[in-house]
Amino acid sequence: MNIALALEYIPRRMQELGYGKDYYIRFRHLVLQPNEHVDIEAYNQFYILIGEPESLNITSEFGIFDLSVDRTNEQLYEHQGYISIQNYFASVNHVRFIQVIPKHIALKK
Repeated sequence: MNIALALEYIPRRMQELGYGKDYYIRFRHLVLQPNEHVDIEAYNQFYILIGEPESLNITSEFGIFDLSVDRTNEQLYEHQGYISIQNYFASVNHVRFIQVIPKHIALKK
């Protein structure tokens, strides 16, 4: 997914989930060292993958993104919950996300 598509997708997705325009976005560019593993706890957030990084495995509660896996019929670009990222590359690898953080609005009584 490219940035333009993600920026078009995010408002529609947040509207579907009932947040309307009550969210923040943040660009995240992770630089992973050779064979590095990173975990992200994003239970109340959404991570939208930008681009199609190779030699990288991203697994979350929503599914998997790994171009080297041939046993899946879908690559997921939206991730949430416990996100596990593994760089299989023997050199530095880059992964870019748009992080979507819903605002927690206090309900009026």
